[in-house]
Amino acid sequence: MRALACIVVAVFSATTWTAAAEPVDPQCEGPHSIASPLPDACLGVIDTDRPHQTDTPHVVPAGHLQIESGVAEAQLGGTVGAPAGADHTAHVVLFDDCYELGLVSDVELQLFFTHAAFDPAQGKLLPPGPAGARAKFSVVKEHGWIPAISLVPWVYAIPVAPSQSFRAGPYVFLAHELSDRFELEVNAGLLFGAAPKPRAAVVLASALTFNVVGEFSVYAEIYATGPDVALGTGALWAFNRDMQIDLGTYIGVHGDESVVTPFVGFSIRR
Repeated sequence: MRALACIVVAVFSATTWTAAAEPVDPQCEGPHSIASPLPDACLGVIDTDRPHQTDTPHVVPAGHLQIESGVAEAQLGGTVGAPAGADHTAHVVLFDDCYELGLVSDVELQLFFTHAAFDPAQGKLLPPGPAGARAKFSVVKEHGWIPAISLVPWVYAIPVAPSQSFRAGPYVFLAHELSDRFELEVNAGLLFGAAPKPRAAVVLASALTFNVVGEFSVYAEIYATGPDVALGTGALWAFNRDMQIDLGTYIGVHGDESVVTPFVGFSIRR
């Protein structure tokens, strides 16, 4: 028994020493920026906010650009909170995009813009926009039971047409790997805006992602902005280290949310 215990201790010590002694590429260490990007050899698989509305606290690597595009989505059936007799025609949104830049290590700048929308019933284009901008500051790295945390000041909507309203507020993004296959992401924040939207709303969102195989995952989420509540489900596949496709649907539950919104998207990092 004593000999067995000695063997176990020796194996554990050797394993620990090997892990501790494993060399780290020095070019992946230290701060990086636009002027000194994180080398390609240090990059992992693309990590996106898409396709769920619950966003990740992880930031784009310093010095790299990431484009996440909602290539097409169809807002069907009007909104669940609309009165009887309201407009229930479909609206098609094209290229609802987010442009993300890793400014320095642990800091990311994001710009949003909806490039086009179309009303099939009237056969006309709707005004583009709104625009938006936010910064993502990674303040805590995931370690053990401690989740990854980012602080996110967000100008959610900058009007570019009379029908749009200004909205902005502070957010906190969290994420934790529950196991090798499950990841939980949570967003919380306050959103302040101008009429016709509510002056202030609490934002709560949570998404559970399951890794099926390789870089193919599925997810389910719930997202609420004040009284506006939606569910979401879909799939994402990083078919390349720097490219991802996704598809799914949002389902309105309450308030100013479309009854159903199927979508398809694409993301790329450079």
